[in-house]
Amino acid sequence: MPCPYGTLQMQVDVAITFAIKKQEKYMPLKHYEHCCSTIQALASLGKIEGVIPLLHGPQPCSYQNQVGSMSCRPANLVTAGTLVNKSDVIFGGEAGLKQQVKNLYEKYHPKVIVIINTCIPQLIGEDIQGVIAELKMEIPELKVSFCLSGFNYPRSMPLGSDAAWVAVIDTFEQQEKVPGSIGLIGRTGQDAGNLACLEMFFKKAGIPYFVFPTPHIDSMSQIVRAEKYYPIHITPWLTCKHLNETFGGEVEFIEIPAGIQGTSNFLHAVADRQSSQKLHDLAEEEEKRVRPELEKIRQRFAKEKVRMLMVDGPANEVSVGKIFAEFGAEVFVVPSMKNKFYQKEKKIMQERYGVTFIEEDFDTIGEVIDRVKPTAVSVEFQAQPECISRLVPTFINMLYLCEYGYDYAIDLGTNFFKNMHRPVYETWQGLMKKYGG
Repeated sequence: MPCPYGTLQMQVDVAITFAIKKQEKYMPLKHYEHCCSTIQALASLGKIEGVIPLLHGPQPCSYQNQVGSMSCRPANLVTAGTLVNKSDVIFGGEAGLKQQVKNLYEKYHPKVIVIINTCIPQLIGEDIQGVIAELKMEIPELKVSFCLSGFNYPRSMPLGSDAAWVAVIDTFEQQEKVPGSIGLIGRTGQDAGNLACLEMFFKKAGIPYFVFPTPHIDSMSQIVRAEKYYPIHITPWLTCKHLNETFGGEVEFIEIPAGIQGTSNFLHAVADRQSSQKLHDLAEEEEKRVRPELEKIRQRFAKEKVRMLMVDGPANEVSVGKIFAEFGAEVFVVPSMKNKFYQKEKKIMQERYGVTFIEEDFDTIGEVIDRVKPTAVSVEFQAQPECISRLVPTFINMLYLCEYGYDYAIDLGTNFFKNMHRPVYETWQGLMKKYGG
């Protein structure tokens, strides 16, 4: 008797179509030039020693996300996948997932395994929590958790990091708080080991501090010892909320410490709350040091009249956009996320610099470029063809990370016009105008 639901291939096709339709329904913006949240979860978790991310999804999903995240994580750290097949879509892939977790633990003995649950397993309703419960009964010393990605966050790549960090925090244990300590909560795995430009101030000021993320799971777990958490980007809203609810500690978003004024405001605000005159003095010294270079950059931007279009990516459309706005550029931001931290940063940037935020729907980046007519754009790799075909100088936002502190801003402003390669674009614009019709 034939299956009432059609052939296996028909059932898989229906499942995939349903997944796509569900994703479309929850997309606040229609444009397609952005990465999946899965790749960001994999890139961030794959940066942390002691953690093995296990991507639970079909082969195309696993392959694309593994390849796409390779440049973002150390080659010596292990990532893995389950390769959900057609049969798993119908009958469930829990058995294969459970076995793969056992295989990873037996071979590598990681401190934590995080299952990244992608679209198809979510769609068919696999019981990941049940798998984890069984694994903990069979291997009590195993720490395993999971996060959701894919069509749960179809429009926001950086939410992959936020969801992944929550999964990591689920494996932490209570520790005694350090009196007077603070915790700096970063954005993605790329922040791990790259926050010295902020850490040095607290070290010199004698303020006990912890950082999240870090390159190793053991040091990351120390974040629960902080009495107060200061997120340094708009991304870790879920992370901070989970830390507060699970381990206590007040959370306060001041502003992103990017650019000269943004960094100084952040440091002075922390200094006020920690009653640290030393931190105030350190911030004033650094601002005095970089002020002459900042004025040179502002003069160049005033002369060149830059219109900068910052399009969603790893959330640096906000932070790097803030730096350009401080230089005097007219900045337009297409945000990658709209959580409470974003709302606060948006208000700061609007009131301080007059930044324009584009939150309404559109189809393609090209449509926005034609409307804004920017001097240059910052986008993800997928949007590059639409920018280049319009002969607009293009910056790939994935290459402009860890954008905190004073020196990053000065370096960005000093080298911006050289990196824009404007003469090349102007030559081609002239040729197109003359010969292109």
